[in-house]
Amino acid sequence: MFFSPYGKERLAPRAGAIDFRANRLKVEDTMGKYDEWSRGDDEALLNRLGIETARRIAKGELQVQFANGMAVVKPAIVSLFDKHGRRIPPEGLKSLVADANQDFCLKQPKLDYGRLIARAVEFLQQGPIMSAAEFEARSNAILKQIKSDKQLVNLLKGVYLPIVLPQMAGNDYGQMLGEVFLTAVERSYTTTFTDRSFNNYQRGELTGKITIAVGVRHEQLIAKMAVGSVVGIYFPTALHGFSIPAAREQMASLPDNVILSGGLDIAVAMAMYPEILAHDFNTPGLDMAALQFGSADYSLFFNAFDSRLRFIRRGLGAYGYFSGGLLLLG
Repeated sequence: MFFSPYGKERLAPRAGAIDFRANRLKVEDTMGKYDEWSRGDDEALLNRLGIETARRIAKGELQVQFANGMAVVKPAIVSLFDKHGRRIPPEGLKSLVADANQDFCLKQPKLDYGRLIARAVEFLQQGPIMSAAEFEARSNAILKQIKSDKQLVNLLKGVYLPIVLPQMAGNDYGQMLGEVFLTAVERSYTTTFTDRSFNNYQRGELTGKITIAVGVRHEQLIAKMAVGSVVGIYFPTALHGFSIPAAREQMASLPDNVILSGGLDIAVAMAMYPEILAHDFNTPGLDMAALQFGSADYSLFFNAFDSRLRFIRRGLGAYGYFSGGLLLLG
């Protein structure tokens, strides 16, 4: 407030004016906490750290840890996922990402491991896989690992689905996907929704046509399946709105144990959770972003409607109603 030259009443400062008295009080109040610190100390500290390092500490990108009288500057451990379990696009990401359309969403189911393993056995028709107790124990071990990881724990704020894949070795990904896993999806979907149809638009076209994109770590799943049954946690909406190239590109800044979802894991999830992943039109399209189909210009995805489920190729664009997924294995 200022005194008017026309009287002793106080007037509010005009727009844009600076109240130096108020600002002086604020500075004095703040500096009272650091009475023994001088501008010279500021300069000395900045000389030691360097301007860029000091700025990154102030922004929370770096943290200072003290041990045995020594100060060590390390990268800060920050969550890689937001409050919805969606990947925070990393700084410098070049590929396109669309805003997630929350009209297309999933609900977290109550996990009944006995029912889930029974579905896997019934619809995959690959013989006994493991007991429900083993499936639950191995799933809980992965969930415990995620809960203890500050970078990954927010994944659990989104939908997470334990899945199991049978031991299986093969040289042709497309053949395994078409002959075993998509057949299981059709059995499960039409059993769950008796008045609906499953439309496989690539039927008979997958053998010899699918390759795994570079840098997505999906080979880890294939290697584990070759030696035994595999348990994993699938996060279907972790990459909601990411284009196929963005889903692949962001993998470079994720921990090495995180895998980009492809065909086998998403198909088995669909067979085990059809009422979650294909409930109606407002289910997000589920991208098999780890896979290339026919050429580098195409991938594959599931697309649910109120009356049917489609499996079909797609281009590489970013859409708010599509979602890539992530997978963590035990």
